[in-house]
Amino acid sequence: MAADVKRYVASYSVCQLTKPSQRKPAGFMYTGVDFVGPLLRTASGNAYLLVFIDYFSKWVKVCAVREATAQVAASKFVSEVFARHGTPTYLISDRGSPFISELYEHVLSALGSMHCLTMAYHPQTNATERVNRTLKTAIHAYVGDKHTTLRASLQEAHDHARVALAHSHKRQKPYYDLRHRQATYAVGDLVKVKSHPKSDVQANFAAKLPPLYTGPLRVTQKLGDVNLQTDQAGNW
Repeated sequence: MAADVKRYVASYSVCQLTKPSQRKPAGFMYTGVDFVGPLLRTASGNAYLLVFIDYFSKWVKVCAVREATAQVAASKFVSEVFARHGTPTYLISDRGSPFISELYEHVLSALGSMHCLTMAYHPQTNATERVNRTLKTAIHAYVGDKHTTLRASLQEAHDHARVALAHSHKRQKPYYDLRHRQATYAVGDLVKVKSHPKSDVQANFAAKLPPLYTGPLRVTQKLGDVNLQTDQAGNW
């Protein structure tokens, strides 16, 4: 009896499509980006820091750059994130001019990443801001009154952060593995896909009320570890 009830509830389509998922996002599904600066220009001409963070693993990449421009932001995104880890599903940034430029939006669109902007005057919605605070604290400690040694100090702080992160991962791994269940999919499986509806006043449709997911959809091809192609338009 209990098994039948559990099976029925687990297969109930309304619950599957309307209840939020408790699964953690995959690595580099959500990535944040932000500029720090201007700082005192170093001997090599750098005056800004461009910071990337993966929301899942807390991986951080810090790049010393000369200018806070759309060209620099797009170039570093391609070389430091896309080329090394693939395209993030969502890239989160503030509304700074480099990130809302036509060039930056074009690069993200071409690579298949959805750009999400934080609310004005609420930078805490971008996890990169917390990294920036820690980064500035570390730089203050390393640089002292020698502000032109930023590049060397940045590398030292970066290496220290990597060691600390690796130690934290090692300490947390046994507890994570104890509760973690790897999601695996095969061709032919039925899946649900998170939907992103938009409100339509003319049709009396509110985006807050429809199901959170669309489905069921059937997997027709595995494109990678986290990307699937279904029998309906779009890759997930």
